[in-house]
Parts: sequence; structure tokens; C-alpha cells
Amino acid sequence: MPISKPRYRRVAARDRFDERDNVQARNTYEPGSEVYRSFYATHPEWEGVDQAIRDLPGLGRVGEPLDQLLLAQEMEALLRLSGEDVVDGPVAGVPVPLEPGRASLKIRAFARHLGADQVKIGPLDPANVYSHIGKTWGDPARPWGKPIALSHPFAISLAIGLNPEMIRTGPVLSETIEVMRVYGRLALAATTLAAYIRSLGYGARAHVMPNYQVLTVPVAIDAGMGELGRHGLMITKELGSCLKLATVTTELPMDMDAPVDIGVEEFCRDCRICAQSCPGGAIPHGEPKCVRGVEKWAINPEACFKVWNETGTDCGVCMASCPWTKPRTRLHRLAAEIASRKWRAGWWMSRVERLVYGPFRPKAMPGWFEKEPGVWRKYRRLG
Repeated sequence: MPISKPRYRRVAARDRFDERDNVQARNTYEPGSEVYRSFYATHPEWEGVDQAIRDLPGLGRVGEPLDQLLLAQEMEALLRLSGEDVVDGPVAGVPVPLEPGRASLKIRAFARHLGADQVKIGPLDPANVYSHIGKTWGDPARPWGKPIALSHPFAISLAIGLNPEMIRTGPVLSETIEVMRVYGRLALAATTLAAYIRSLGYGARAHVMPNYQVLTVPVAIDAGMGELGRHGLMITKELGSCLKLATVTTELPMDMDAPVDIGVEEFCRDCRICAQSCPGGAIPHGEPKCVRGVEKWAINPEACFKVWNETGTDCGVCMASCPWTKPRTRLHRLAAEIASRKWRAGWWMSRVERLVYGPFRPKAMPGWFEKEPGVWRKYRRLG
């Protein structure tokens, strides 16, 4: 049901997050470079941990070469769609007068037409804007360490659902190739939507993988798309946690959606399946704690990213093992509706999940992927 405030508790002032501190950004710092020396001079506590991760095979470097090339080409396309000259651009001179209700109707409909499964409009909290650029991907328009100034008041959150059957094959390349497929669709939809808004005479920027200036999960929660789960991902009633996000921030005045309460916090307190399944032990079993002024379950990003670089994939076990991630059948929609009514749903539904499905076990990859033996042994070894 809609509520009047976001579904997370602010317990202190919120500082903006510096993208240079992001564990994925840190992985790109070349030993001996000026960026490397500058960063670790102020963060010596991370240097040894980060180097140990760099010494692992790395994302996309485990698995059969034919499948590695599939992933490489998806990333090439994403890099083209995420360039600074694509996500942002010139604004038409004279704004088209558009009443906020009509604008929000048009934007939601166009975003769905472009392929988004869910579209929500909310405010852009300045605390959800990165403070500095950390991931450059070699784009000279994104110099490392540049302060980010983004003053758009509105944020449009786009979600596209992943194929649960493909996600359940992780942690092997078929899972990551599905993730990158959806990121590509989101990038095309978000950049097209932002360009349309700019053609109306209003500033707009797309935030897509791998070029974000905002934290997409809290932005989507503020817009009423879902709630934050124990695994650090957003859960929606329609797609569970099996989705990916993009954001378009803009000056275009629109009617906004209200945050929702679908019972996720209560569910995750009692469930813990994702924490038990995580091969890196990155998901907490205990209670939420204060992180940057917000009370939430805090994952261990270094432990998570270590698994990514050991397996050569973005793993996906937390998503796949989550009881909210199921084929989108009528029965699953009914279960999601029941869970959102609370009634200690996390307690009894997680027990039904274990009884019916047992502990998480990866599915076999589709036949068009090369055989990769020992997936289950690899997962158990990591666990």
C-alpha cells in the first residue's frame, strides 16, 4: 500500500557516497598509476584487500572462450550506449508547456513502450547523488575524481525483469549474459527517454550501467517501486528481486508516485535464505545497522566482489535463491500478494520454500552454452 515516506529509516544525516570508494571502481585502479597512488594514500586499509581481488581471474575471464566472447560483445554495446555524449546532451531552446499530470502519463507510457516492465516517478534526493566520479571506463568526458553536480528535482526509475531460469544458472557466464542483456535494453530505453525529454526543452540525463551519477536502488524505493531486501537489492511485488534498474533524472515537472509498504522488511527479518545461500558470506544474518545515516542490512561488498572475480560472473545466487524470485505465474503472483500482507510471511513462506525446493542449487545452463563442468562443486567450494 502507498505510504507517505520512504520505506527505510533515516537515523542520522546522510552524506553523499563517493563513487571512488565503490569496490568495482577500486578494482580498475592500475597499480603504479597516479590514480592508484592518490586513492590508497588516503585509504591504505583497502589496498591489500583490493590487490587480492585483482589477483583473481576477474569478471568474464572464467568459463569457455566462446561464451566469454558473448559477454564481451554485450559489454561493448553497453559501453557505446553509456558514453557521456549519449546519456546527456543539448536541450531544445524553448520548453514545451506540459501539465505535470499529462507529462507523467506520457513518460510512463513511452517508457513502457520502450520495454520497461515497471516505471515509477519520484523525487531525486540529493543524498542519492554520487559526490565524485569513480568509474571512468576510459571516457575522457568522465575524469576520475571530478565532483558531480546534478540538480534535477525528479527521477524516473525503469525496471526490466530478468529471466529467473537464466539467473538460477549462476554463478556461471549464462547468468551474467542474461544480466547484461537486460542492462542493454535498459540503456537503450533510458537514453531514448532522456533524449525525448531534452527535445521537449527540459534537462534530462540517463543513468545506466556503467555510467551512473545516482544510486538507483534508493531512488527507485523513493519512487514507490519496491523495498530494500536483506541482500541489498530492491524487491518489488511484480518482479521480486529478479530485475535491473536504470534512472532518468530531469527538470520536467511530473506527478510523482508514493513509496510503498509491501512487507519486505518483515519478510526478510524472518527469511534469511539469501544469507544462507551466499557463497561469499557477504549477506548479514543479523539485524539492520546504520549505514550512511540509514538503518538497513549492510552487505560486505568486498566479500561479494571476491566471488565475482573468482567465478568470472556477477554470481546472482542472492537473487536466484530469494523466495520472491520465481517464474511469473498466477500462483507466484498470488504468493507475492499474500507475502505483502505480512502475517509473518517470511517465517512460514521461507520454510515452505526450503521444504519444496530445498537448499539453493544452480540449474543447468541452456544447451546453446558450452558445457562447463563442476558448477555445483565450484559453488559449494565458494560456500
